[in-house]
Amino acid sequence: MNKKYNYDKKSDSLFIFVKEGEEESFEEIAPGINVELDKDGEIIGVEILKASRLNEELKDYVEKM
Repeated sequence: MNKKYNYDKKSDSLFIFVKEGEEESFEEIAPGINVELDKDGEIIGVEILKASRLNEELKDYVEKM
């Protein structure tokens, strides 16, 4: 896995990869923030909806990943 995140401008969603795996389910941990889980219940990624609402400092951090 080369890239640690993916931002989809059209849907304004940011996905942060934690580890490789296939999504089996997800849990919303806060409004617009989901953790995606594999079949063993381990986190494989974090999805942030309406990602443009993030402040500039966090945007800068994510872009450096």
